[in-house]
Amino acid sequence: MAFEYTMLLVMTLFFMFAWLPASIGKYLYYGPKWLASNRESTPQKATPAWFGRVERAYSNLKDYFPAFVVAVLVLGFTGQFDEVTAWASGLYVIGRLAHFASYGVGFTYGRFFSYVLAMGCNLVLLIKAF
Repeated sequence: MAFEYTMLLVMTLFFMFAWLPASIGKYLYYGPKWLASNRESTPQKATPAWFGRVERAYSNLKDYFPAFVVAVLVLGFTGQFDEVTAWASGLYVIGRLAHFASYGVGFTYGRFFSYVLAMGCNLVLLIKAF
């Protein structure tokens, strides 16, 4: 399997479970009854800062992951994988994982630089796809 497809698989697995930290926070602060409910109202309870950060990190991941998927699939279907796409897809994965982690712990500079890294790599992939 091409390295780019492996990176897509890694990101897909990460994407499938990146909701977990926020769900654990909801369980801890709102309780299992609320978590299993229809959530028609959210308790007005103060939560720690990490709780909101991991929710925003997951939301950001949901916004930008589809562009990576499209870029890798188009490049693969058109036979355009090369050394540049391998580097870009690998660095994209590192950037997205670092973004999620640094966002969760509140490391602003790490969050910013990892976001820029991932976005830059995704732009390289999308540009090469044209």
